[in-house]
Amino acid sequence: MTATARNQIDKSRRGFLSGKGVAYAAPIRPPWTDEYRIAESCTRCEACVQACPEGVLTQGQGGFPAFDPSLGSGVCTFCGLCAGACDESVFDLTRTPPWTLKITIETSTCLAHAGIHCSSCKDACDDGAVDMLLRIGGPPKPEILTEKCTGCGACVGTCPGGAINLNNEESLGDVA
Repeated sequence: MTATARNQIDKSRRGFLSGKGVAYAAPIRPPWTDEYRIAESCTRCEACVQACPEGVLTQGQGGFPAFDPSLGSGVCTFCGLCAGACDESVFDLTRTPPWTLKITIETSTCLAHAGIHCSSCKDACDDGAVDMLLRIGGPPKPEILTEKCTGCGACVGTCPGGAINLNNEESLGDVA
């Protein structure tokens, strides 16, 4: 299977065949792995889930590990304990960066874009990946500094408007 084919798994067909009807949101896999490595090597033993000190890994659909920033501390610290606990070739610690997740902000639900003072995403980001742009006549608006974003998820759970999403960098295009 080519690398291109590996990254183009038809999730809508998977949802249909599993009896779930319409397409489901693609799960976010733990760092240092991807959908292909999970499908090829994961035994669903949950060792990586149990090893996560932050509690952000869960057993997702089909029993495969998934990252969920609404769980535990809400942030992946990239400690590598999930990879260290796995006896299979699911994780590749030589992969840099560990994943290609970046945040996007849905402006229609962002409080700052609605004219309400909010900087929870900036306050939660230890990497400085969110800057607040000053503007005349309204509160500052968040701007994502993608080169600084590690996709750790710290800002996702703290957003009171639920406006922050994690996405694979390759699929972002010109989203801001």
